[in-house]
Amino acid sequence: MQDKSGSEDVGPPASASTEPEVQANEETSQLKQVESLEAALQESEDRLLRLQAEFLNFKRRVEKEKSDLHSYGCENLAKDLLPVLDNFERALESVQEADPQIYKGIEMIHQQMIEALKKHDITEIEALGQPFDMHQHHAVMTEETTEEEQKNSVALVMQKGYRMKSRVLRPSMVKVYQ
Repeated sequence: MQDKSGSEDVGPPASASTEPEVQANEETSQLKQVESLEAALQESEDRLLRLQAEFLNFKRRVEKEKSDLHSYGCENLAKDLLPVLDNFERALESVQEADPQIYKGIEMIHQQMIEALKKHDITEIEALGQPFDMHQHHAVMTEETTEEEQKNSVALVMQKGYRMKSRVLRPSMVKVYQ
């Protein structure tokens, strides 16, 4: 365009008009880069927190397994000894009337075995007359009763049950009143 003086209006110099645009683009670029770095930092912090939580859970689990191993390490041995204990009790019943000296000897061995099991917190589950508990008793028979207070209680113990600390090694096999 020409003005009255005949000179052409060229406007501001080209470098002056592009300089603010370049600065704005650089600022926008830097803002995007900062946002990107902040997002990456946040992601890294989240990942670190998750890893810390996973490590603490792993550590607790290993400590519990170690504690359980220490507490229940002889569980399999105890389970293997329970049938031997049952046979001692059957032997006691069978020789009680026949030979008092043999009975006394077997009874002493039986008591030693019971005491050895108690040292390791292995105890008999009390069942006779107790309310039926499916976690401690295995009902193999039922018997009808007319007495209300006997209903759902153990009428007869067919095989003793044992627990180690709070864990049931073998449930009692019982007959239950219905």
